[in-house]
Amino acid sequence: MPDTIIKEKNKIRTLFKSIRSNLNSDFVEKKSAIIYRKFLRIVNLNKFDSICVYIDFNNEVSTKSIINYAIKNNIKVSIPYIIDEYKMKLKYIKDYDKDINRNTKFGNGEPFDYCKDSSIKEISMFIIPALAFDEYCNRLGFGKGYYDNILKLNKKALRIGLAYDYQILPNLPKNNNDEILDIIISENKVIKAD
Repeated sequence: MPDTIIKEKNKIRTLFKSIRSNLNSDFVEKKSAIIYRKFLRIVNLNKFDSICVYIDFNNEVSTKSIINYAIKNNIKVSIPYIIDEYKMKLKYIKDYDKDINRNTKFGNGEPFDYCKDSSIKEISMFIIPALAFDEYCNRLGFGKGYYDNILKLNKKALRIGLAYDYQILPNLPKNNNDEILDIIISENKVIKAD
């Protein structure tokens, strides 16, 4: 990857980490509720039998309502589980409050070890976080490639990004390793890939 793309990405990461860390809980709660309701209007969650959802942390758009809705409606829910600095796998959870370990190396919630591994190829929808998104359904994460690597193994699943409006830029620097999403949903926008 050319140095200029790496530098541009890192500059955006630094800025958006700072913005997100300074959001207040009222903003996160209100905007997340709007995004959740919009998500349910746009996506017929009941037609999916197995989804992968991130556990929000550090002021990301909350996913707890989506996860609880899915569990209540007998949709299998897989949560990312970090293996090492560049790899993750997915594990099923059956109860948001009991199956999520909040005391993890990176500070994000992930399933306890006792949760059963799930198959990446079995997932029919991924709900994916990012620091920033763009109008072409690109995303910019923390730069470890966790989600890009998982998405390469399952090209069939619907890929959705949840964002606050401020996270959506006109376009992001990208390279050949970056996977594109199908839909980005924010409080005031819905962006679909061409």
